[in-house]
Amino acid sequence: ETRSDNRVPALLVGSGSAITELYDEVNGNDRYLIQFMRHLEIGSLASGDTVKTVAEGIRTGARIIVIDTSNPVVARDLPALHNLIREGVIFREFASLYEEIFDRVPLNHLEVSQLLESLPKHHALYDSMKRLFDVFLVIVGTAVAVPFIGIAALLLGVSGGMPFIFNERIGKDGRIFRIVKLRSMLFNDHGDPELQKKNRVTALGHFLRKTRIDELPQLWNIFVGDLSFIGPRPELPKIAEVYECEIPQYRMRHLIAPGLSGWAQIHDADAPRGPADVIRTQRKLSFDLYYLKHRSFGLDIAIALKTVRALLSFSGT
Repeated sequence: ETRSDNRVPALLVGSGSAITELYDEVNGNDRYLIQFMRHLEIGSLASGDTVKTVAEGIRTGARIIVIDTSNPVVARDLPALHNLIREGVIFREFASLYEEIFDRVPLNHLEVSQLLESLPKHHALYDSMKRLFDVFLVIVGTAVAVPFIGIAALLLGVSGGMPFIFNERIGKDGRIFRIVKLRSMLFNDHGDPELQKKNRVTALGHFLRKTRIDELPQLWNIFVGDLSFIGPRPELPKIAEVYECEIPQYRMRHLIAPGLSGWAQIHDADAPRGPADVIRTQRKLSFDLYYLKHRSFGLDIAIALKTVRALLSFSGT
């Protein structure tokens, strides 16, 4: 297989669609410093064959071995692979490289136990400080938001119906809470598919949604701790039940407080809305769990800046 002389030759070891996705992305883009000489598909290899094939790749010029240690076949041969480090070859864990390139986790290769172990140790101080910042920003933001909320509520009241709606959402640790928004549709359908057929966004509601004014009452949810400014978007309980059954890692997103905006919202413009959509939610979840794993003040600031930019351009999800 041909390769660019200025790119470091590498060998990719693993199985699955995420492995193929990484292989195609790296070899199809000259901006990466490595290029895969070969993808070693290990699904049907016998014991010891992984070591032999990797050693052969090193002899033919591979200087970096990207390997999926979550794969049971690799895990079985991992002690023998350690001996190859003496050859001066660099080993990279597949999942970490995937995250660097795609800004999301490979769901089927996610080591859930390691993620759980890292949560309290690395993020306790961050979580406390983030809560303080949330409360401070709510106090500042309320002074700006109250006039907009008041005018919108008055117009909605005059047009008929309750100005505010309260919908159930899944929060931290799977706790159900009621999110408050300004009404943008004819009535509150509570996510019922039959009622949704009779409902529609009003002209005023369209403006409130476009400007995000309809979400300003959620400052109250942030103040009481149901929400954060940054975090995975909260889901309807009935839809969350479907995802928890169909997607094994879905419950992980409930380990932290949901937010008004998040890593998935600024990256995944095709995020699902309305009825349950397992395929699109798996992609969205891969961004949510990336945030769960890497959350920091730096990442929060990046999300906030991109969210503001989307709001100013009236785009985003």
